[in-house]
Amino acid sequence: MNWWQQGVFYQIYPRSFQDSNADGIGDMRGLIQRLDYLNDGTPDSLGIDAIWLSPFFPSPMHDFGYDISDYCAIDPVFGSMETFDELLQQAHQRNIRIILDLVVNHTSDQHPWFQQSCTPGSDKADWYIWHQGEQPPNNWLGCFGGRGWTFNPQRNAWYYHSFLPQQPDLNWRNPAVKQAVREIMEFWLNKGVDGFRLDVVNLYYKDARLRNNPTDWFRLARPYDRQRHIFDRDQPEMHSLLHDMRRWVDTFPQRMMVGEIMLAEAGNSDLPASYYGQNDELHLAFNFEFLRAPFKAAAFHAIIKKWVDVLGDENWPNYTLSNHDFRRHASRYRDGKHTLARLKVLATLLLTLRGTPFLYYGEETGMPEQGVKRRDLKDPVGIRYWPLHPGRDGCRRPMMWDAPVNTFTQGRSWLPDEPLPAHSVAHQHHDPDSLLSWYKKLIWLRKKMPALNQGNLRLLQAPDNVLAYERSAINASAGERLLILLNFSRQPQLTSLHPQALASCLLNSLHQDADTQDPHGALVFHRGQLQLQPLQALVLQLQADYPLKVYV
Repeated sequence: MNWWQQGVFYQIYPRSFQDSNADGIGDMRGLIQRLDYLNDGTPDSLGIDAIWLSPFFPSPMHDFGYDISDYCAIDPVFGSMETFDELLQQAHQRNIRIILDLVVNHTSDQHPWFQQSCTPGSDKADWYIWHQGEQPPNNWLGCFGGRGWTFNPQRNAWYYHSFLPQQPDLNWRNPAVKQAVREIMEFWLNKGVDGFRLDVVNLYYKDARLRNNPTDWFRLARPYDRQRHIFDRDQPEMHSLLHDMRRWVDTFPQRMMVGEIMLAEAGNSDLPASYYGQNDELHLAFNFEFLRAPFKAAAFHAIIKKWVDVLGDENWPNYTLSNHDFRRHASRYRDGKHTLARLKVLATLLLTLRGTPFLYYGEETGMPEQGVKRRDLKDPVGIRYWPLHPGRDGCRRPMMWDAPVNTFTQGRSWLPDEPLPAHSVAHQHHDPDSLLSWYKKLIWLRKKMPALNQGNLRLLQAPDNVLAYERSAINASAGERLLILLNFSRQPQLTSLHPQALASCLLNSLHQDADTQDPHGALVFHRGQLQLQPLQALVLQLQADYPLKVYV
Protein backbone atom coordinates (compact mmCIF):
# COMPACT_ATOMS: atom_id res chain seq x y z
CA MET A 1 0.00 0.00 0.00
CA ASN A 2 1.41 3.42 -1.00
CA TRP A 3 1.74 6.43 1.32
CA TRP A 4 -0.67 8.47 -0.80
CA GLN A 5 -3.34 5.80 -0.30
CA GLN A 6 -2.94 5.55 3.47
CA GLY A 7 -2.17 9.19 4.25
CA VAL A 8 -4.27 12.26 5.04
CA PHE A 9 -3.67 15.29 2.78
CA TYR A 10 -4.05 18.90 3.91
CA GLN A 11 -4.41 21.70 1.36
CA ILE A 12 -2.71 24.98 2.27
CA TYR A 13 -3.41 28.24 0.45
CA PRO A 14 -0.04 29.88 1.22
CA ARG A 15 -1.26 33.49 1.24
CA SER A 16 -3.64 32.68 4.09
CA PHE A 17 -1.87 30.22 6.38
CA GLN A 18 0.81 32.11 8.34
CA ASP A 19 2.64 35.39 7.73
CA SER A 20 6.14 35.69 9.19
CA ASN A 21 7.21 39.18 8.10
CA ALA A 22 4.14 41.36 8.82
CA ASP A 23 3.33 42.12 5.17
CA GLY A 24 -0.13 40.58 5.59
CA ILE A 25 0.56 37.66 3.25
CA GLY A 26 1.24 34.10 4.35
CA ASP A 27 4.66 32.74 3.40
CA MET A 28 6.93 29.72 3.60
CA ARG A 29 8.70 30.84 6.76
CA GLY A 30 5.32 31.09 8.43
CA LEU A 31 4.41 27.60 7.22
CA ILE A 32 7.64 26.22 8.68
CA GLN A 33 6.67 27.76 12.01
CA ARG A 34 3.36 25.88 11.93
CA LEU A 35 4.61 22.44 10.87
CA ASP A 36 4.45 21.08 14.42
CA TYR A 37 0.76 21.95 14.52
CA LEU A 38 0.28 19.78 11.44
CA ASN A 39 2.32 16.83 12.71
CA ASP A 40 4.86 16.70 15.52
CA GLY A 41 4.64 12.94 15.77
CA THR A 42 2.20 12.95 18.68
CA PRO A 43 -1.62 12.89 18.95
CA ASP A 44 -1.42 16.44 20.32
CA SER A 45 -0.88 17.55 16.71
CA LEU A 46 -3.32 17.20 13.82
CA GLY A 47 -1.38 14.27 12.39
CA ILE A 48 -1.60 14.96 8.65
CA ASP A 49 0.71 13.05 6.30
CA ALA A 50 0.97 15.32 3.26
CA ILE A 51 0.54 18.96 2.26
CA TRP A 52 -0.92 20.05 -1.05
CA LEU A 53 0.62 23.49 -1.46
CA SER A 54 -1.28 25.90 -3.71
CA PRO A 55 0.90 27.93 -6.14
CA PHE A 56 3.82 29.96 -4.79
CA PHE A 57 5.64 30.60 -8.08
CA PRO A 58 6.35 34.09 -9.48
CA SER A 59 3.09 35.54 -10.77
CA PRO A 60 1.45 38.87 -11.60
CA MET A 61 -1.32 37.55 -9.30
CA HIS A 62 -4.24 38.25 -11.63
CA ASP A 63 -5.57 34.87 -10.42
CA PHE A 64 -3.46 34.73 -7.27
CA GLY A 65 -0.81 32.30 -8.38
CA TYR A 66 -2.73 30.37 -11.00
CA ASP A 67 -1.11 32.63 -13.62
CA ILE A 68 2.54 31.61 -13.45
CA SER A 69 5.40 33.55 -15.02
CA ASP A 70 8.26 31.26 -13.89
CA TYR A 71 7.77 27.60 -12.98
CA CYS A 72 11.19 27.04 -11.42
CA ALA A 73 11.38 29.89 -8.92
CA ILE A 74 9.64 31.22 -5.81
CA ASP A 75 7.64 34.44 -5.76
CA PRO A 76 9.52 36.75 -3.34
CA VAL A 77 6.28 37.45 -1.49
CA PHE A 78 6.40 33.82 -0.28
CA GLY A 79 10.15 33.50 0.29
CA SER A 80 13.13 32.15 -1.59
CA MET A 81 14.29 28.84 -3.01
CA GLU A 82 16.45 28.42 0.08
CA THR A 83 13.36 28.83 2.26
CA PHE A 84 11.50 26.27 0.17
CA ASP A 85 14.38 23.81 0.53
CA GLU A 86 14.22 24.31 4.29
CA LEU A 87 10.45 23.82 4.25
CA LEU A 88 10.83 20.57 2.35
CA GLN A 89 13.54 19.34 4.70
CA GLN A 90 11.61 20.30 7.85
CA ALA A 91 8.43 18.70 6.52
CA HIS A 92 10.17 15.46 5.62
CA GLN A 93 11.75 15.31 9.08
CA ARG A 94 8.20 15.22 10.43
CA ASN A 95 7.13 12.56 7.90
CA ILE A 96 5.06 15.14 6.02
CA ARG A 97 5.14 14.86 2.22
CA ILE A 98 4.67 17.90 -0.01
CA ILE A 99 2.94 18.00 -3.39
CA LEU A 100 2.86 21.11 -5.56
CA ASP A 101 0.11 22.68 -7.62
CA LEU A 102 1.21 22.28 -11.24
CA VAL A 103 -0.68 24.78 -13.41
CA VAL A 104 0.24 23.99 -17.00
CA ASN A 105 -3.01 24.28 -18.92
CA HIS A 106 -2.02 27.93 -19.20
CA THR A 107 0.69 30.35 -18.15
CA SER A 108 0.73 34.02 -17.30
CA ASP A 109 0.81 36.39 -20.25
CA GLN A 110 4.00 37.70 -18.60
CA HIS A 111 5.76 34.35 -18.95
CA PRO A 112 8.75 34.61 -21.34
CA TRP A 113 7.25 31.80 -23.41
CA PHE A 114 4.18 33.87 -24.22
CA GLN A 115 6.16 37.06 -24.70
CA GLN A 116 8.22 35.26 -27.33
CA SER A 117 5.16 33.60 -28.84
CA CYS A 118 3.71 37.04 -29.56
CA THR A 119 6.56 37.63 -32.00
CA PRO A 120 5.80 36.11 -35.42
CA GLY A 121 8.45 33.63 -36.51
CA SER A 122 9.90 33.04 -33.05
CA ASP A 123 10.82 29.52 -31.95
CA LYS A 124 7.85 29.64 -29.58
CA ALA A 125 5.34 30.88 -32.13
CA ASP A 126 3.38 27.62 -31.83
CA TRP A 127 3.56 27.23 -28.04
CA TYR A 128 0.10 28.74 -27.56
CA ILE A 129 -3.23 28.46 -29.39
CA TRP A 130 -3.32 31.19 -32.04
CA HIS A 131 -5.74 32.05 -34.83
CA GLN A 132 -5.21 34.47 -37.71
CA GLY A 133 -8.33 36.28 -38.86
CA GLU A 134 -10.61 39.22 -38.33
CA GLN A 135 -12.79 37.28 -35.86
CA PRO A 136 -12.22 34.47 -33.34
CA PRO A 137 -12.50 31.02 -34.93
CA ASN A 138 -15.30 29.73 -32.68
CA ASN A 139 -17.71 30.43 -29.82
CA TRP A 140 -15.52 29.22 -26.96
CA LEU A 141 -15.86 31.25 -23.78
CA GLY A 142 -13.65 32.03 -20.81
CA CYS A 143 -14.63 30.39 -17.53
CA PHE A 144 -14.35 33.73 -15.72
CA GLY A 145 -16.61 35.46 -18.25
CA GLY A 146 -16.44 36.87 -21.77
CA ARG A 147 -15.20 35.19 -24.90
CA GLY A 148 -12.22 32.90 -24.73
CA TRP A 149 -10.27 34.70 -27.43
CA THR A 150 -8.27 37.92 -27.12
CA PHE A 151 -6.66 39.82 -29.98
CA ASN A 152 -2.92 40.45 -29.75
CA PRO A 153 -1.90 43.42 -31.94
CA GLN A 154 1.80 42.54 -31.85
CA ARG A 155 1.16 39.24 -33.56
CA ASN A 156 -2.02 40.41 -35.31
CA ALA A 157 -3.78 37.24 -34.18
CA TRP A 158 -6.17 35.87 -31.56
CA TYR A 159 -5.01 33.69 -28.68
CA TYR A 160 -7.20 31.37 -26.62
CA HIS A 161 -7.54 31.46 -22.83
CA SER A 162 -9.78 29.14 -20.81
CA PHE A 163 -9.81 31.65 -17.96
CA LEU A 164 -8.60 35.27 -17.86
CA PRO A 165 -7.04 37.02 -20.88
CA GLN A 166 -3.90 37.17 -18.74
CA GLN A 167 -3.84 33.34 -18.71
CA PRO A 168 -3.16 32.15 -22.29
CA ASP A 169 -3.54 28.40 -22.86
CA LEU A 170 -0.54 26.35 -23.88
CA ASN A 171 -0.64 24.36 -27.11
CA TRP A 172 -0.13 20.81 -25.90
CA ARG A 173 -0.10 19.55 -29.49
CA ASN A 174 3.40 21.00 -29.74
CA PRO A 175 5.98 18.39 -28.57
CA ALA A 176 8.23 21.20 -27.34
CA VAL A 177 5.58 22.21 -24.79
CA LYS A 178 5.36 18.65 -23.56
CA GLN A 179 9.13 18.46 -23.16
CA ALA A 180 9.27 21.81 -21.34
CA VAL A 181 6.68 20.66 -18.81
CA ARG A 182 8.55 17.40 -18.31
CA GLU A 183 11.66 19.41 -17.44
CA ILE A 184 9.67 21.49 -14.94
CA MET A 185 8.35 18.38 -13.24
CA GLU A 186 11.79 16.79 -13.11
CA PHE A 187 13.26 20.00 -11.64
CA TRP A 188 10.94 19.76 -8.62
CA LEU A 189 11.09 15.98 -8.35
CA ASN A 190 14.88 16.16 -8.22
CA LYS A 191 14.51 18.61 -5.34
CA GLY A 192 12.56 15.98 -3.43
CA VAL A 193 8.98 17.10 -3.96
CA ASP A 194 6.61 14.17 -3.49
CA GLY A 195 4.20 14.81 -6.34
CA PHE A 196 1.82 17.19 -8.07
CA ARG A 197 -1.77 18.28 -8.10
CA LEU A 198 -2.52 18.90 -11.79
CA ASP A 199 -4.78 21.92 -12.20
CA VAL A 200 -7.71 21.50 -14.66
CA VAL A 201 -5.88 18.60 -16.25
CA ASN A 202 -8.71 17.67 -18.62
CA LEU A 203 -8.46 21.07 -20.34
CA TYR A 204 -4.94 20.59 -21.72
CA TYR A 205 -5.98 19.45 -25.19
CA LYS A 206 -8.54 21.25 -27.36
CA ASP A 207 -10.16 20.17 -30.58
CA ALA A 208 -7.59 20.43 -33.38
CA ARG A 209 -10.23 21.88 -35.75
CA LEU A 210 -11.42 24.46 -33.18
CA ARG A 211 -15.08 23.57 -33.70
CA ASN A 212 -17.92 25.43 -31.97
CA ASN A 213 -19.34 24.06 -28.73
CA PRO A 214 -23.09 23.35 -28.88
CA THR A 215 -25.14 25.82 -26.84
CA ASP A 216 -28.27 25.17 -24.79
CA TRP A 217 -29.99 28.55 -25.14
CA PHE A 218 -32.84 27.56 -22.80
CA ARG A 219 -30.61 26.75 -19.86
CA LEU A 220 -30.83 29.32 -17.06
CA ALA A 221 -27.15 29.78 -16.35
CA ARG A 222 -24.26 32.08 -17.10
CA PRO A 223 -23.20 31.87 -20.77
CA TYR A 224 -20.22 29.62 -20.05
CA ASP A 225 -22.44 27.01 -18.42
CA ARG A 226 -24.93 27.06 -21.30
CA GLN A 227 -22.32 25.53 -23.58
CA ARG A 228 -21.74 21.80 -23.85
CA HIS A 229 -17.97 21.71 -23.53
CA ILE A 230 -17.29 19.06 -26.13
CA PHE A 231 -14.45 20.67 -28.06
CA ASP A 232 -12.57 22.77 -25.49
CA ARG A 233 -11.78 19.91 -23.07
CA ASP A 234 -11.64 16.11 -22.58
CA GLN A 235 -9.99 15.34 -25.90
CA PRO A 236 -8.85 11.72 -26.46
CA GLU A 237 -5.18 12.74 -26.68
CA MET A 238 -5.22 13.47 -22.93
CA HIS A 239 -4.94 9.80 -22.05
CA SER A 240 -1.74 9.31 -24.01
CA LEU A 241 -0.27 12.42 -22.39
CA LEU A 242 -1.19 11.30 -18.88
CA HIS A 243 0.31 7.90 -19.59
CA ASP A 244 3.59 9.66 -20.44
CA MET A 245 3.38 11.93 -17.38
CA ARG A 246 2.77 8.92 -15.16
CA ARG A 247 5.87 7.30 -16.60
CA TRP A 248 7.93 10.44 -15.90
CA VAL A 249 6.76 10.60 -12.30
CA ASP A 250 7.10 6.87 -11.64
CA THR A 251 10.78 7.14 -12.56
CA PHE A 252 11.12 8.74 -9.12
CA PRO A 253 10.22 6.32 -6.30
CA GLN A 254 7.14 6.99 -4.17
CA ARG A 255 5.83 10.02 -6.08
CA MET A 256 2.25 10.70 -7.16
CA MET A 257 -0.13 12.85 -9.22
CA VAL A 258 -3.67 13.87 -8.35
CA GLY A 259 -5.68 15.61 -11.04
CA GLU A 260 -8.44 18.20 -10.95
CA ILE A 261 -11.10 17.24 -13.49
CA MET A 262 -13.25 20.21 -14.45
CA LEU A 263 -16.81 18.95 -14.86
CA ALA A 264 -19.51 20.62 -16.90
CA GLU A 265 -22.22 19.06 -14.73
CA ALA A 266 -22.37 17.46 -11.30
CA GLY A 267 -22.93 13.74 -10.90
CA ASN A 268 -20.59 12.54 -13.64
CA SER A 269 -18.24 10.23 -11.72
CA ASP A 270 -17.36 8.33 -14.88
CA LEU A 271 -15.32 11.23 -16.27
CA PRO A 272 -12.81 11.61 -13.41
CA ALA A 273 -12.62 7.81 -13.15
CA SER A 274 -11.59 7.63 -16.81
CA TYR A 275 -8.44 9.62 -16.07
CA TYR A 276 -7.04 6.82 -13.92
CA GLY A 277 -6.60 4.85 -17.14
CA GLN A 278 -5.66 1.24 -16.48
CA ASN A 279 -3.94 2.35 -13.29
CA ASP A 280 -1.35 3.96 -15.59
CA GLU A 281 -2.50 7.59 -15.81
CA LEU A 282 -3.36 9.66 -12.71
CA HIS A 283 -2.72 8.07 -9.34
CA LEU A 284 -5.82 9.92 -8.10
CA ALA A 285 -8.50 12.02 -9.80
CA PHE A 286 -10.52 14.34 -7.61
CA ASN A 287 -14.17 13.54 -7.04
CA PHE A 288 -15.99 16.74 -6.03
CA GLU A 289 -19.43 15.23 -5.46
CA PHE A 290 -19.23 15.69 -1.68
CA LEU A 291 -18.94 19.43 -2.29
CA ARG A 292 -22.41 19.47 -3.85
CA ALA A 293 -24.24 16.92 -1.71
CA PRO A 294 -27.16 17.80 0.58
CA PHE A 295 -26.85 16.78 4.22
CA LYS A 296 -28.63 13.47 3.75
CA ALA A 297 -27.40 9.96 4.39
CA ALA A 298 -28.95 8.69 1.16
CA ALA A 299 -27.14 11.34 -0.90
CA PHE A 300 -23.72 10.45 0.49
CA HIS A 301 -24.46 6.72 0.21
CA ALA A 302 -25.29 7.14 -3.48
CA ILE A 303 -22.15 9.19 -4.19
CA ILE A 304 -19.87 6.69 -2.45
CA LYS A 305 -21.47 3.68 -4.13
CA LYS A 306 -21.25 5.19 -7.60
CA TRP A 307 -17.64 6.30 -7.13
CA VAL A 308 -16.57 2.89 -5.81
CA ASP A 309 -18.43 1.11 -8.61
CA VAL A 310 -16.91 3.14 -11.45
CA LEU A 311 -13.38 2.92 -10.01
CA GLY A 312 -13.46 -0.82 -9.45
CA ASP A 313 -10.94 -2.61 -7.26
CA GLU A 314 -7.86 -1.51 -9.19
CA ASN A 315 -8.22 2.28 -8.69
CA TRP A 316 -8.08 4.12 -5.38
CA PRO A 317 -10.86 6.53 -4.28
CA ASN A 318 -10.43 9.95 -2.72
CA TYR A 319 -12.80 12.37 -1.02
CA THR A 320 -12.90 16.02 -0.03
CA LEU A 321 -15.43 18.39 1.54
CA SER A 322 -13.85 21.80 0.82
CA ASN A 323 -11.17 23.52 -1.24
CA HIS A 324 -10.06 26.95 -2.45
CA ASP A 325 -12.76 27.18 -5.14
CA PHE A 326 -15.87 26.17 -3.17
CA ARG A 327 -17.90 27.59 -0.33
CA ARG A 328 -16.57 26.08 2.90
CA HIS A 329 -18.59 23.11 4.09
CA ALA A 330 -18.90 24.56 7.61
CA SER A 331 -21.18 27.15 5.99
CA ARG A 332 -22.83 24.87 3.43
CA TYR A 333 -24.02 22.57 6.21
CA ARG A 334 -24.63 25.21 8.86
CA ASP A 335 -27.66 24.48 11.05
CA GLY A 336 -27.58 26.76 14.08
CA LYS A 337 -26.79 24.96 17.33
CA HIS A 338 -26.58 21.66 15.44
CA THR A 339 -23.68 22.77 13.23
CA LEU A 340 -20.90 21.30 15.36
CA ALA A 341 -22.59 17.90 15.55
CA ARG A 342 -23.12 17.93 11.77
CA LEU A 343 -19.46 18.75 11.15
CA LYS A 344 -18.38 15.86 13.38
CA VAL A 345 -20.57 13.50 11.36
CA LEU A 346 -18.97 14.74 8.13
CA ALA A 347 -15.44 14.55 9.52
CA THR A 348 -16.09 10.95 10.57
CA LEU A 349 -17.33 10.14 7.08
CA LEU A 350 -14.33 11.73 5.38
CA LEU A 351 -11.74 10.08 7.60
CA THR A 352 -13.16 6.55 7.86
CA LEU A 353 -13.96 5.79 4.22
CA ARG A 354 -11.75 3.62 2.04
CA GLY A 355 -9.83 6.22 0.08
CA THR A 356 -7.55 9.21 0.47
CA PRO A 357 -9.03 12.17 2.37
CA PHE A 358 -8.11 15.75 1.40
CA LEU A 359 -8.65 18.38 4.09
CA TYR A 360 -8.71 22.14 3.48
CA TYR A 361 -6.91 24.37 5.97
CA GLY A 362 -9.20 25.53 8.77
CA GLU A 363 -11.89 22.91 8.25
CA GLU A 364 -10.64 21.15 11.38
CA THR A 365 -11.84 24.10 13.48
CA GLY A 366 -15.03 24.61 11.48
CA MET A 367 -13.86 27.84 9.83
CA PRO A 368 -16.92 29.21 8.03
CA GLU A 369 -17.22 31.09 4.78
CA GLN A 370 -16.72 34.77 5.56
CA GLY A 371 -18.24 37.35 3.28
CA VAL A 372 -16.00 40.00 1.75
CA LYS A 373 -17.26 43.48 0.98
CA ARG A 374 -17.11 44.51 -2.63
CA ARG A 375 -14.36 47.06 -2.01
CA ASP A 376 -12.17 44.33 -0.49
CA LEU A 377 -12.61 41.73 -3.24
CA LYS A 378 -9.47 40.22 -4.74
CA ASP A 379 -10.86 37.25 -6.69
CA PRO A 380 -11.48 38.00 -10.40
CA VAL A 381 -14.66 35.88 -10.32
CA GLY A 382 -16.18 38.00 -7.56
CA ILE A 383 -15.05 41.27 -9.13
CA ARG A 384 -16.70 40.36 -12.44
CA TYR A 385 -19.92 38.73 -11.22
CA TRP A 386 -20.72 40.58 -7.99
CA PRO A 387 -23.36 40.29 -6.56
CA LEU A 388 -24.55 37.24 -8.55
CA HIS A 389 -21.38 35.41 -7.53
CA PRO A 390 -19.49 36.68 -4.46
CA GLY A 391 -16.26 35.09 -5.64
CA ARG A 392 -13.90 32.76 -3.82
CA ASP A 393 -12.31 35.14 -1.33
CA GLY A 394 -14.65 33.97 1.43
CA CYS A 395 -13.12 30.49 1.50
CA ARG A 396 -9.58 31.88 1.34
CA ARG A 397 -9.67 33.99 4.51
CA PRO A 398 -6.64 33.74 6.85
CA MET A 399 -6.30 30.73 9.13
CA MET A 400 -7.76 31.40 12.58
CA TRP A 401 -4.93 30.74 15.01
CA ASP A 402 -5.86 32.92 17.98
CA ALA A 403 -8.59 35.25 19.22
CA PRO A 404 -9.55 37.99 19.80
CA VAL A 405 -6.38 39.03 17.93
CA ASN A 406 -5.37 36.55 15.26
CA THR A 407 -1.64 35.87 15.02
CA PHE A 408 -1.84 35.08 11.31
CA THR A 409 -0.06 38.40 10.73
CA GLN A 410 1.30 41.35 12.67
CA GLY A 411 0.43 43.58 9.72
CA ARG A 412 -2.68 44.25 7.66
CA SER A 413 -4.00 41.04 6.20
CA TRP A 414 -4.33 40.71 2.42
CA LEU A 415 -7.97 39.74 3.01
CA PRO A 416 -10.07 41.00 5.94
CA ASP A 417 -9.16 39.04 9.06
CA GLU A 418 -12.18 39.27 11.32
CA PRO A 419 -11.84 37.45 14.65
CA LEU A 420 -13.86 34.28 15.11
CA PRO A 421 -12.86 33.15 18.60
CA ALA A 422 -14.89 29.93 18.59
CA HIS A 423 -13.15 28.79 15.39
CA SER A 424 -9.57 29.53 16.45
CA VAL A 425 -7.00 26.82 17.09
CA ALA A 426 -6.18 28.35 20.48
CA HIS A 427 -9.82 28.15 21.58
CA GLN A 428 -10.29 24.53 20.52
CA HIS A 429 -6.88 23.04 21.26
CA HIS A 430 -7.53 22.09 24.90
CA ASP A 431 -11.27 21.42 24.55
CA PRO A 432 -11.83 17.64 24.32
CA ASP A 433 -15.28 18.22 22.82
CA SER A 434 -14.11 20.59 20.07
CA LEU A 435 -14.14 19.85 16.36
CA LEU A 436 -10.34 20.11 16.30
CA SER A 437 -10.05 17.42 18.98
CA TRP A 438 -12.44 15.22 17.00
CA TYR A 439 -10.33 15.57 13.83
CA LYS A 440 -7.22 14.62 15.79
CA LYS A 441 -8.89 11.54 17.26
CA LEU A 442 -10.09 10.41 13.85
CA ILE A 443 -6.76 10.96 12.09
CA TRP A 444 -4.70 9.21 14.75
CA LEU A 445 -7.16 6.32 14.91
CA ARG A 446 -6.92 6.05 11.14
CA LYS A 447 -3.12 5.81 11.36
CA LYS A 448 -3.32 3.05 13.96
CA MET A 449 -5.89 0.77 12.35
CA PRO A 450 -5.20 -1.01 9.03
CA ALA A 451 -8.93 -1.53 8.61
CA LEU A 452 -9.25 2.25 8.23
CA ASN A 453 -6.14 3.25 6.32
CA GLN A 454 -6.15 0.40 3.81
CA GLY A 455 -8.99 -2.02 4.56
CA ASN A 456 -12.07 -3.14 2.69
CA LEU A 457 -15.34 -1.20 2.57
CA ARG A 458 -18.84 -2.66 2.66
CA LEU A 459 -21.78 -0.28 2.43
CA LEU A 460 -24.76 -1.44 4.46
CA GLN A 461 -28.46 -0.82 4.28
CA ALA A 462 -29.62 1.09 7.32
CA PRO A 463 -32.56 3.05 8.72
CA ASP A 464 -33.53 6.25 6.94
CA ASN A 465 -31.11 9.10 7.67
CA VAL A 466 -28.37 6.69 8.77
CA LEU A 467 -25.23 5.96 6.77
CA ALA A 468 -23.60 2.68 7.77
CA TYR A 469 -20.58 0.81 6.48
CA GLU A 470 -18.12 -1.82 7.61
CA ARG A 471 -14.35 -1.50 7.34
CA SER A 472 -12.32 -4.67 7.68
CA ALA A 473 -8.63 -5.49 7.48
CA ILE A 474 -7.45 -6.83 4.13
CA ASN A 475 -5.87 -9.72 6.00
CA ALA A 476 -8.93 -11.53 7.31
CA SER A 477 -6.85 -13.40 9.88
CA ALA A 478 -6.14 -10.07 11.59
CA GLY A 479 -9.78 -10.04 12.65
CA GLU A 480 -10.05 -6.24 12.62
CA ARG A 481 -13.65 -5.24 11.85
CA LEU A 482 -15.10 -1.79 12.34
CA LEU A 483 -18.64 -0.51 11.97
CA ILE A 484 -19.20 3.17 11.25
CA LEU A 485 -22.67 4.54 12.01
CA LEU A 486 -23.61 8.11 11.09
CA ASN A 487 -26.97 9.60 12.02
CA PHE A 488 -27.73 12.51 9.68
CA SER A 489 -31.00 13.41 11.42
CA ARG A 490 -32.05 15.32 14.54
CA GLN A 491 -34.07 12.31 15.74
CA PRO A 492 -32.92 9.08 17.40
CA GLN A 493 -32.61 6.16 14.99
CA LEU A 494 -33.06 2.55 16.09
CA THR A 495 -30.77 -0.02 14.49
CA SER A 496 -30.85 -3.80 14.75
CA LEU A 497 -27.32 -4.02 16.14
CA HIS A 498 -27.17 -6.16 19.29
CA PRO A 499 -24.78 -5.58 22.22
CA GLN A 500 -23.06 -8.94 21.74
CA ALA A 501 -21.78 -7.75 18.35
CA LEU A 502 -19.56 -5.11 19.95
CA ALA A 503 -15.98 -5.51 21.10
CA SER A 504 -15.56 -1.81 21.94
CA CYS A 505 -16.69 1.70 21.14
CA LEU A 506 -13.64 3.41 19.65
CA LEU A 507 -15.12 6.85 19.03
CA ASN A 508 -18.41 8.48 19.98
CA SER A 509 -18.95 12.02 18.75
CA LEU A 510 -21.35 12.82 21.61
CA HIS A 511 -19.16 11.43 24.40
CA GLN A 512 -15.50 11.84 23.55
CA ASP A 513 -14.41 11.03 27.10
CA ALA A 514 -16.35 7.75 27.19
CA ASP A 515 -14.57 4.69 28.53
CA THR A 516 -13.73 2.86 25.32
CA GLN A 517 -12.80 -0.28 27.28
CA ASP A 518 -16.50 -0.72 28.04
CA PRO A 519 -18.11 -1.84 24.76
CA HIS A 520 -21.43 -0.40 25.89
CA GLY A 521 -20.00 2.78 27.41
CA ALA A 522 -22.16 5.83 26.70
CA LEU A 523 -24.17 3.90 24.10
CA VAL A 524 -27.95 3.70 24.27
CA PHE A 525 -29.71 0.37 23.78
CA HIS A 526 -33.46 0.03 23.44
CA ARG A 527 -34.85 -3.49 23.90
CA GLY A 528 -31.48 -4.96 23.06
CA GLN A 529 -30.89 -2.84 19.96
CA LEU A 530 -28.50 0.08 19.51
CA GLN A 531 -30.26 3.43 19.31
CA LEU A 532 -28.33 6.20 17.61
CA GLN A 533 -28.74 9.62 19.16
CA PRO A 534 -29.45 12.70 17.00
CA LEU A 535 -26.48 13.61 14.78
CA GLN A 536 -24.30 10.96 16.38
CA ALA A 537 -21.20 9.45 14.78
CA LEU A 538 -19.87 6.13 16.07
CA VAL A 539 -16.79 4.09 15.23
CA LEU A 540 -17.37 0.65 16.73
CA GLN A 541 -15.10 -2.38 16.86
CA LEU A 542 -17.00 -5.58 16.17
CA GLN A 543 -16.42 -9.03 17.51
CA ALA A 544 -14.23 -10.74 14.93
CA ASP A 545 -16.54 -13.72 14.45
CA TYR A 546 -19.89 -11.97 14.76
CA PRO A 547 -21.98 -12.44 11.56
CA LEU A 548 -22.93 -8.85 10.79
CA LYS A 549 -26.04 -8.88 8.65
CA VAL A 550 -27.32 -6.16 6.45
CA TYR A 551 -29.85 -4.58 8.75
CA VAL A 552 -32.82 -2.33 8.18
